Amino acid sequence: MPVAPSAGASAQREPDLQPTPFHVSVDLRNGCVAVAGELDRQNAPHVLDGLVALTSTAHRRWSVDTSAVTFCDAAGLRLLVTGHNLARRHGCELVLDRPSPCVHRLMTLVGLDRVLSVRTDGPAPGPAAGGQRLFPSAGPLRTVRRVGSLPANDDRRAD
Repeated sequence: MPVAPSAGASAQREPDLQPTPFHVSVDLRNGCVAVAGELDRQNAPHVLDGLVALTSTAHRRWSVDTSAVTFCDAAGLRLLVTGHNLARRHGCELVLDRPSPCVHRLMTLVGLDRVLSVRTDGPAPGPAAGGQRLFPSAGPLRTVRRVGSLPANDDRRAD
């Protein structure tokens, strides 16, 4: 059942703002998983599937590009730690390439920037040449509904 956003949430969002579609692409040739959209409990397993696909490659350095992530919650952070542990079990290193502001802020707040390798500089990874597999979009993740405003209170009017 849809839940109406609170008045504070509606004031922070633009009325016609549409959610960014969620996409995960796996570049087996370069050992990179690129994520776009919201990295939350619903989408984290798709990213983990991409990291598991990297276990079948000879790459010793896996990268996760989160530059296009628009939202990240605890499940997204848990995914990054799980991916780090998965890489270590396979003798590899997980590097977080160009984290988006929301991912970088959360990692700093909880101290993950001291655990995970983070690369904030450098160019965006190029498109994969034949080794890329795009997972299907999960569709719209958040629905944006307009909430009507309440009439102004006339009691505060100066006489």
